[in-house]
Amino acid sequence: MNVPVLLLGGLALAVAAAPATPTPAKNSPLLKPLPLSAACQKAGYTALQDAAGTVRVLRYVRTVPDNTQRLTQYYDAAGHLQSLKVTASGFVGLLYSLSARIDSAGNVVGETGFRSRFFTASLKSVILDVAPIRAGHCGPE
Repeated sequence: MNVPVLLLGGLALAVAAAPATPTPAKNSPLLKPLPLSAACQKAGYTALQDAAGTVRVLRYVRTVPDNTQRLTQYYDAAGHLQSLKVTASGFVGLLYSLSARIDSAGNVVGETGFRSRFFTASLKSVILDVAPIRAGHCGPE
């Protein structure tokens, strides 16, 4: 096998060519966008579903001057929430940047990351229910 060698300032670096197409990880579902209503798209929601139609990833992004929130929720093949990642900032700076594991009862069982002294609420308060979003109920009714 010929490996190209790159010479930089007296350093020789071997450069291996990567395959042209990445191979998906085994047991990794192929996800496709879930069609959402215009209200949900405008509100900042996106979702990915597997071949069976089960939502596997739900994202919410809210950006307004001086305030930003990003939430990503991950679901298993049965549609149960498994984990989430959330960040938020305001005019005072970063409020939180957290990752959490969720148990089968929907409780936060492990949390890692940063929490400012201004954010004392449970992460359960930021978890979104996927059913209304899937049904297109994302804004003022």
